[in-house]
Amino acid sequence: MTKAANRPISKRAFLGAAAAGAVGAAVITKASAQTQTPWDLIVVGAGTAGLPAAIFAGQRGARVLVIEAAGQIGGTLFLSSGQMSAAGTKLQKSKNIADTPQSHFDDVMKISKGTANPDIVRLAVFNAADSFDWLMDNGLKVYPEHPVTGTTHEPYSAARYAWGTEGGLSLLTIFEKLLKPLTDKGTVKVLTMTEATELLKDTKGAVIGVAVKNEDGSTSRHMGRNVLLTSGGYASNSEMFAELEGAKDYSDVSYPYSQGAGIKLGTAVGGYVRGGEHHMPLFGGVMRDTGIPSPMIVTVRPWPPTNPPWGIYVNNSGKRFLREDIASHDAHEEALLKQPEERCWVVFDSEILDKAPPFIGRWTKEEVADAVGNYDAFARADSIEALAKAAGVDPAGLKATVAAYNKGQATKKDELGREHMPLPIAKAPFYAVRLQSWLLATYAGLAVDPQLRVIKQDGTPIPGLYAAGELLGAGQFMGRSYCGGMLVTPAITFGRLLGQRMLKFDT
Repeated sequence: MTKAANRPISKRAFLGAAAAGAVGAAVITKASAQTQTPWDLIVVGAGTAGLPAAIFAGQRGARVLVIEAAGQIGGTLFLSSGQMSAAGTKLQKSKNIADTPQSHFDDVMKISKGTANPDIVRLAVFNAADSFDWLMDNGLKVYPEHPVTGTTHEPYSAARYAWGTEGGLSLLTIFEKLLKPLTDKGTVKVLTMTEATELLKDTKGAVIGVAVKNEDGSTSRHMGRNVLLTSGGYASNSEMFAELEGAKDYSDVSYPYSQGAGIKLGTAVGGYVRGGEHHMPLFGGVMRDTGIPSPMIVTVRPWPPTNPPWGIYVNNSGKRFLREDIASHDAHEEALLKQPEERCWVVFDSEILDKAPPFIGRWTKEEVADAVGNYDAFARADSIEALAKAAGVDPAGLKATVAAYNKGQATKKDELGREHMPLPIAKAPFYAVRLQSWLLATYAGLAVDPQLRVIKQDGTPIPGLYAAGELLGAGQFMGRSYCGGMLVTPAITFGRLLGQRMLKFDT
């Protein structure tokens, strides 16, 4: 655990500051811009992309200012599992794994069904090995069995998927180590508890600085030759989520500073947002209450090869919509996406609860039974019709569905082709647990060109303004899917590329 991980995260403090300050843009004349020596690079957001950018720019001798709204650096690395994927790495070669960036690119485009942005994916995967090797050279420790082809989402064609033994903190520890000599020297300066409120433009429309609100409530302006937005997504901003992805943000499990500040800053100076149409929910969240968003208390995400399902999934019409034992999380997510309110129920009986391995997370059967009455996502009744009414599911539909499933279980001929059917749903009391979509990443983001310059709707770049990381939107890196390691690795890679060679620091 890093020292930074011990510092508290105050969502209330950030939201209060955000409400008090307006995000926008201001035009600065040449005379007023000359009142201070500009930084070579201003980075807004000290996370997975911003920290590598600051490190590599600082190592080049650039003067770098990092602005971070939270009280510590790291961003979503505090919550991230730090999963990475890269082809052609030293680790792969040491294990005689043949792999190429082209194969990685082809896999991402296949898994995403062609919906990922090919230019962004190509830039990410053809530079990923250097990023991964850099981390390994600086002390990253991965699990002994890594790399692997995948875990529960669609696998890669080669073993290129790996992550640190301490998840995202494995990466943050390295970033902190490499950043410290630069901050000690004064090449890089980090301002925490500092909110970027405006991007400053010159009279020709180029971005030349950032206005901020400081921890003490005062305001100030910082001038820069380059401004890089790496402030993450909007997973903790339910209103923005609904606006950009056309769905509800049911889960309150994300980093509290993921408020979409970079999107507001970028669009205020002419940038635009793309990728929300690739929205893809995760399956099986059980929420504490009906609030939106609500804390998630447990997940139901069975992996059929190791923990096959015993109950059935039904929608609000009481009908099954998925072959429950299909070995694909992608299939589960695609099916959930088509259900009203991205909601379903897992239905089972007392015998299944008694005999099945834990399938409501790791909860014991006693914990599941005790949840009835304590959480409104859990329902129990002595008949299927009564269960349906308690859960909010169509009674006639659920009764017919359970009868059809039990017939298929008895004859070993399920109407959806399911094979694992150890027990019927026949012994009262009966149970239903409401499952909701949830998320960790957001799919829409600022549009950039292959040089990572923020662009306008007509494709022209906004001079002086760049963006990287989740702020670009998960939809650019993996389209309407989840591709292993295609969030963390591109963020690190794009930050590295910008700091190492893309950004120009000449006066």
